[in-house]
Amino acid sequence: MLGLSHTTTYAIKALACLDHPNCANRHIRDIALCTGIPRSYLAKVFNALSRRGLIKAKRGYKGGISLARPASQITLLQIIEAIEGPDWISPCLLAGEKCPPGFRCPTKAFWDKFKRDLVRLLEKTTLERIIAVRRAMEATGELKHYPVFLQAKRRPGRPGLRRLL
Repeated sequence: MLGLSHTTTYAIKALACLDHPNCANRHIRDIALCTGIPRSYLAKVFNALSRRGLIKAKRGYKGGISLARPASQITLLQIIEAIEGPDWISPCLLAGEKCPPGFRCPTKAFWDKFKRDLVRLLEKTTLERIIAVRRAMEATGELKHYPVFLQAKRRPGRPGLRRLL
């Protein structure tokens, strides 16, 4: 099945949290509370996102982590490639590495078109759009029908910090 890894899902959740006014320029421990992601795992995710220029980090008392650019300028493809690398999608639907010479795979044309279409869609879909859809679902109550990890909840003792995505 084609799907995102847990690490990529965590990256999207963390970046969505950073776009929220209550979570911008926060330390990793606060973002971990906000998203429900283990702090040590989140540090590794942020390292990968920082190397690709999606976030910026400032050390110290007035430091914290923030988006390197607006959410409208960060695409899902950039996030996926920051975590999974440029070869994140299999070259073959049938999990082969390379077809033998002269062999014509019946799935090659379909898979190549699917990959192109998927990459185009991910290039067009911004973090801002993902956040907007999630907020709209939350406002209409539609989010209640989704798994708990997608639902926003207040954390006791941390007013203003929420699980956002």
